[in-house]
Amino acid sequence: MTSSQQISQHQSEGDRARTMRSWRKVAYGVMLAGVIPLVATGIGTFVLGKAPMTHWVLMAHVSAAPLFAVGLALVALTWADRCRFGHGGSRRSGPTKALFWLILTCGSVVILSGVMPMTPIFGTNGQHVIYLTHRYSAIALAAAVALHLLKLKRGR
Repeated sequence: MTSSQQISQHQSEGDRARTMRSWRKVAYGVMLAGVIPLVATGIGTFVLGKAPMTHWVLMAHVSAAPLFAVGLALVALTWADRCRFGHGGSRRSGPTKALFWLILTCGSVVILSGVMPMTPIFGTNGQHVIYLTHRYSAIALAAAVALHLLKLKRGR
């Protein structure tokens, strides 16, 4: 027999799961809201042959960066447990999990390589290497986010 306490406990666990699912969606949305303008301004200028960015394009790029950084941190906090390899309770496939970890890795490299040039530690050659690291890790990040989103839409 099931008691009313067991039923209410089961319902509260379901409510927590739904709340967590909602937070995961919000976190992913915040990250996407930062990624989209960053891709448009960063990779867009590179593809159009207008690199490096200047004027309002650079300001838009820099303005979207904090939104991406906060979104990436929220995604890391809300998705990491379900995307661990070997996690029995996860419905995510191996490639989806791998893309998630690639997003976190590339995102961290992009953020660090965007902040490091603001320090006086690196010379001209170091600044150039950091700039190229930022560029190519951002391209890998954009591809990983697009593939991850596609995998999520197709059904895990």
